[in-house]
Amino acid sequence: MTEDRARLGALPTTYPRIFADGPLTWGFEHGDGWSELVAALCANLNEILESEPGASMGVKQVKEKFGTLRFYYRLNGANDKVAKRVRHAVDLAEKASGCICERCGCLAKLRAEAGWWSTLCPSCRTDST
Repeated sequence: MTEDRARLGALPTTYPRIFADGPLTWGFEHGDGWSELVAALCANLNEILESEPGASMGVKQVKEKFGTLRFYYRLNGANDKVAKRVRHAVDLAEKASGCICERCGCLAKLRAEAGWWSTLCPSCRTDST
């Protein structure tokens, strides 16, 4: 297991209010290059939830889809202001993933090749052909 995978695997224990349903059924379904982005998102979400004592999340799935990050969740016990802040944080992370190589975390571009969308840096894109 890589250090990035270990970091992702520790997130449900580190942030129990975000992963109220426990670890993800299928794990984190994306490359290691987004591990820092997902960890930062969880830290941000935890900070947001601390402003609403009764609020929690049930993260359902975290994966790559059409070349960018998708973070699916259910929000519980949050007021409209907190819900809006959570949605904004998730939107920003998903958008940022379109500039971060899914494999290595370097600067990258979202591109389609042969009908498949991916966000890879030039080096990782060359390695995949």
